[in-house]
Amino acid sequence: MKKSLKITGIAVGGILGLILLVLLFVSLAGGSIAKGYVNKHGEELIGRQVWVEHVGLNLFSGHVAIHNLSVYEEDGKTRFAGFDTLDVSVRLLALMSKKIQVNHFTLAGLDVNILQNGSEFNFSSMIDNFSSEDTVQELKETGPMEWIIDLHQIRLRNGNVAYSDIPRGSHWGLRHLNLIVPDFCIGGTEATSGGLSLQLADGGHLMVNLIFNSSSNDFEAKLNMEQFLLNQLQPYLTDFAYIDEVGGRLNLHLNMAGNLDRIMQMQIGGDISIEELSLIDNQQRSVASLGRLGIVVNEVNLEANRYDIASVALDRLTAAYHDYGDHNTLTDLLKPQTDENTPPVTAAQPETKDTVAEKPMDLRLGHFELTNSTLTYADHTLPEDFVFPISQLNIKAEKVSLSGENNATIRASLPNGGHASIRWNGNISDWKKKQHLNLRIKNLHLTEFNPYMLAYMGQPFKDGTFSFVSDNRINNSDLKGQNQVDIYKASVDKRRKDVDAKMHLPLKAALYVLKDKDEKILLDVPISGNIDQPEFSYMKLVWKTLGNLLVKVVTSPMRAIGNALKSDADGNVMLPIENAAVPDFSSEQFYEIDRVAEMAKQDESIRLVFEQQMTETADSLTLETAERRNRMLQGHLAQLGLDSTQTVITTLTKTGLQTPQYLIKTEVVGLDLDAEE
Repeated sequence: MKKSLKITGIAVGGILGLILLVLLFVSLAGGSIAKGYVNKHGEELIGRQVWVEHVGLNLFSGHVAIHNLSVYEEDGKTRFAGFDTLDVSVRLLALMSKKIQVNHFTLAGLDVNILQNGSEFNFSSMIDNFSSEDTVQELKETGPMEWIIDLHQIRLRNGNVAYSDIPRGSHWGLRHLNLIVPDFCIGGTEATSGGLSLQLADGGHLMVNLIFNSSSNDFEAKLNMEQFLLNQLQPYLTDFAYIDEVGGRLNLHLNMAGNLDRIMQMQIGGDISIEELSLIDNQQRSVASLGRLGIVVNEVNLEANRYDIASVALDRLTAAYHDYGDHNTLTDLLKPQTDENTPPVTAAQPETKDTVAEKPMDLRLGHFELTNSTLTYADHTLPEDFVFPISQLNIKAEKVSLSGENNATIRASLPNGGHASIRWNGNISDWKKKQHLNLRIKNLHLTEFNPYMLAYMGQPFKDGTFSFVSDNRINNSDLKGQNQVDIYKASVDKRRKDVDAKMHLPLKAALYVLKDKDEKILLDVPISGNIDQPEFSYMKLVWKTLGNLLVKVVTSPMRAIGNALKSDADGNVMLPIENAAVPDFSSEQFYEIDRVAEMAKQDESIRLVFEQQMTETADSLTLETAERRNRMLQGHLAQLGLDSTQTVITTLTKTGLQTPQYLIKTEVVGLDLDAEE
């Protein structure tokens, strides 16, 4: 840093020396002669044509005043820069002691037009004109600077600077540029201070105050930016994203302190806010919008890689994520990397005593809050588009860090009057080690999930609401979850033959069996798996577990119905025959037969097997009566409207059977639970 200060000192000293030569020349030759000389030989002096209206000085007081000076572009016609007044007072006798002392330096009405085309600027030729081998050799010297540059009362008043990046189409303007530096010393021991204020042409105001000690290189700086319009960043965002419009305002208040020789140890604090942010892509779609973002920074230390943030608050965030399978919202927004915008890859350098291994990030966030926000998730990979907006989203978290346990609460409103709440506890940096997520959903309409129902089951919901409680824990990559589903008045439509569903289940029959007298269904859906497995999918686990449960229900209906009849270990109904000599059923038995038949009527893939089991000692008359009983059963089922293809009625004798009975089994035709695998 001392080398850079020395270079600065040499440059400033050279400029001041040039001014002194002009002063001497003017004092000897007169202001009019100096004016004529500058206008005629300006191109030889700085490499550009120069025109000045008036030059005046007093050699004895070291005062010079230059009025209405213009410097032109290389074409000699277009104005590059100029000013209204330059007023300088130099103490000439101080030069005897190798000290350049400027009593005051005032520049008023500065007007500069900067153009950039790639790496070239419209002032590049002027820099080349000042370059020389002698200058380069002088700058390479590293010895202590002998001269002291002591500046006082430096003022820049009402300056204007225009900047244009031609390839990007970016235009910046700085208006009312004012600079005040009471004292500035290079080579001395006194601390210097200064202040800068300017107004951006397109909106915004910037103020900077600096205290600097050139002997120790210690500095303190305060930067305040008010109402900076973010649309000025749009041309730069297009380098890596398809962004056509940017809206919003930035406010920035930063305090910085440190030493130029140890710049990475600089301490940074303050606050940042963004108001009414909006991003529009190149198809005029809203990417995201934000009412307000507020960040309060306690400390940023780059060398320690430490970021101590007091609070982050976001309000009225609106964003949407669309998944199309082979592309999504993010891939559509970000431009692909090319050789032009990809930084060169350099080989990793071995660590030496002069380099320090990068420290892990130490992030601390005292308070995080997201309020009044709306996020939308859309899945376009399904037979029908799934669009699910989450509104009134509010998130709160306290004492967040990358390592250790964190806690957060989330509340949101769901479509059609639904509500959701989430409690989270877990580790961020090592998230597979420990996580605990508890989700509660109330009063959500089942029809919202019809796109997934079609994809996985082939049948959409017609009606119904549900509440859902899910408790999921991850310990060292092993997931265990308990899901409780509370469904009310659920009904499904016919199976869609135009959809190739991943599962083929008798959903209507399962709902019929599961409903209680109040048309409610209570289900427990446990899931487990290892998140490190390549084929791991939480949704597949849920649907797989739910499918297994439904299969169990329809193949063992009496377990779910919970009636008074007996069932075997497989859930098959055992209907006793009280009098084998009478081909009839009791009222209770007809009631249970009707319930099983009604379940089968819900779905044509359900098949009922009535196996009449007789004792091995049954005589021919008893067996004949058994056949009559079967025919009666067949007629009764037909009267109930059950298709004959859905029933199988047989009679057999069974060794060891004490009393005759019907064994009623339920089968699912065309069951394909593993189709999604």
